[in-house]
Amino acid sequence: MNSDWMNKPHTRRDALGSLLMAGGVAGGGLLLSACTGTSQLQAATPRRVPVNLADPAQSLRTFIKLTGDLDPKKETPGWFGGTIFSDTRRDRPLMPLIGVEGFGVVRTEEQPDGSFRVFNRECAFYKDLKTGEFIDTWINPYTKEVCDVKPIHNLTVNAHLIVSKKFAGTAIEMDFDGTLMEVPLRLGWENFGDKLFSTFEVHTAFPSELTPEKWPRESAGKVLRIAEIFQRVASLADVENPDTTSADYSGTWTRLGPWLPWMRQGQADGSLLFRTFMTKLEGIDQLPAGLRKITEERLPEFFQAPPASSWGSKNDSSFSVYAKESTPLPAK
Repeated sequence: MNSDWMNKPHTRRDALGSLLMAGGVAGGGLLLSACTGTSQLQAATPRRVPVNLADPAQSLRTFIKLTGDLDPKKETPGWFGGTIFSDTRRDRPLMPLIGVEGFGVVRTEEQPDGSFRVFNRECAFYKDLKTGEFIDTWINPYTKEVCDVKPIHNLTVNAHLIVSKKFAGTAIEMDFDGTLMEVPLRLGWENFGDKLFSTFEVHTAFPSELTPEKWPRESAGKVLRIAEIFQRVASLADVENPDTTSADYSGTWTRLGPWLPWMRQGQADGSLLFRTFMTKLEGIDQLPAGLRKITEERLPEFFQAPPASSWGSKNDSSFSVYAKESTPLPAK
């Protein structure tokens, strides 16, 4: 995984500005600053309007600004990458199994009632932990079986983010593999100076399309229990700037869930722990070269968010896509 991605690439304008600043200080820039009018300095300072994050409506709007863009015409890509851990026994530590790297593209539409429709598309490829290369086959360390690796490629992962009377706060209305559910949108906010910390959690349990009877080798059970935790760090000044529709972030994505169907683990004990970094991008061109190349070759449609016409359609997941594209393996 490329650890430099927590330090965003600077634009040409940023680089030029840095050179001008360095030259100004070295060549009498301090005197120039002393002669600059106070009104000019104030004019250059972004405006700020305090946000009451205890208010569900303001909290939801801030969350959209942070994770995507309030402008319905703009699409926002986000990168993630890290390691997946697991083990089949409870008496020994988890071990790293495989790497993962991918991205999503999101677009949002605010509704008259203040809720938001979120149009999201996501893909990811698995990597060899030693070489860092993307892989098409994986040797299961428990069964020694050679497994065909299936990338994450979910064309539609839409959601309706609302202020819910049922949960007395923010919530998500979302299709989980054919089951429409309303679950709490746990938005946690913490301030530390000008840093704003955001925690977003989704905890779900829903019927699996991969039933053990039909998919004995691929099914992890009749019910899929999944926990996803997203933690972001942003500038409070950026969030509170009323003249912008998007705020930058970097953070982590943690996921606890069942074995992936292509791992052929069936209902063996154990869960998968995804530990990844993530960051917001200004555009697709900021994706790492290797990830962009393999996506161009295999999944070029994933460079854009789902269209508005996708609203109301069934969402995809690694499990439903596998069921649609694969044939059940015979039981051992």
